[in-house]
Amino acid sequence: SITMKLGCPVPHTTRDQVWLAVGLGVGAGIAWLMRQRAGWNRYATHGPCVLRPNKPVVETSELCIFEQCGGASNGESRISLAHVKVAQPCTEATQTPAFDEYVLVIEGKMKVFVGSKKPELRPRAHMDEEPFDLTAGPGETLWLPRGHRYRYTFPEKCQYAAICMPAFHPSLANREEDAKEE
Repeated sequence: SITMKLGCPVPHTTRDQVWLAVGLGVGAGIAWLMRQRAGWNRYATHGPCVLRPNKPVVETSELCIFEQCGGASNGESRISLAHVKVAQPCTEATQTPAFDEYVLVIEGKMKVFVGSKKPELRPRAHMDEEPFDLTAGPGETLWLPRGHRYRYTFPEKCQYAAICMPAFHPSLANREEDAKEE
């Protein structure tokens, strides 16, 4: 039979202390990865609650985006909700998002150009589709499914709420910062 001698549980040698620290670090890393993969966030584990108003996640002279829930505000990766205030007429960069988006216009007007006049710039799944415009005013909701090419234009001051699934992240927006064509 094998007998083990149980001694003091505190590691006394430097080698044992290093291995204890490595084990704690690996365990914490695995726990963090599991929480990220499951869409865990600090609010969801506590049950129903009121989320505090957040500071803007984007603030320019033209628009201000307040994310109520999502990756930038509370770590939620499944869905994001943002309140956007557009202060003056502007056009955003063209994008081909990898998320679905609902946009409820609260005030003002929003135009969305869908597609491209140049077929080579259209997403592969939509090569044969002609471009078109969508316009929404107060109380109207836009449905913008993933995989299409969009350019948002605000001809006047505007406020809207945007819901993205999965949650908005800059890497999922696929923005074309220097696009010069429609």
